[in-house]
Amino acid sequence: MHIILSQRRDIESQYKDELFSVYHFPPKYRNQIHSGDVFIYYQGDRYSREHRYYFGTGRIGNVYQTGVDDYYAELIDCHSFKSVVPIYMDNGYIESLDYQTVRKSPAPPWQSSIRPLSERAAKHIIEKASGLKVESHENLQIEIENRLKNATKQYYRDGKASALKDIISRATQLAGLLGVLDDNDDGA
Repeated sequence: MHIILSQRRDIESQYKDELFSVYHFPPKYRNQIHSGDVFIYYQGDRYSREHRYYFGTGRIGNVYQTGVDDYYAELIDCHSFKSVVPIYMDNGYIESLDYQTVRKSPAPPWQSSIRPLSERAAKHIIEKASGLKVESHENLQIEIENRLKNATKQYYRDGKASALKDIISRATQLAGLLGVLDDNDDGA
């Protein structure tokens, strides 16, 4: 099955997503995402048409739950698009191609973070992407480092004590990615 994963790249989210690595979602979407699904990343913006586009693809790996309201999907075989793909075609939305195979309405349910996508629409998006770039472990490291820097700035520059939680989380992720932590490391 093909699905859309809504992912804002231009603002910080309340979810603990890691671009091209992990997708965090609420329980209401649990039955709409499965291991093996092919996903297309969608960046939406209700105020600016230029910020509505598709920007990457991959497959859903393991889907798991860590708390009552916290579900995660591992993202594997990920590729970013060499160029973003606008959501529009000459005669409407790309997601309206063969919409009957996945939903009743021709208009996509934009408010849904996870939504079905027809195979034809998925192929059209990928063809328009001007090629794919493999997302590497190095790109994930850069993203985590940038989020750690932003959280640190929020703490020191803006005086937000709540940023400490994010600093700890990002530092732990980075240490795990770099292999700094092991089973015998108590964090001290």
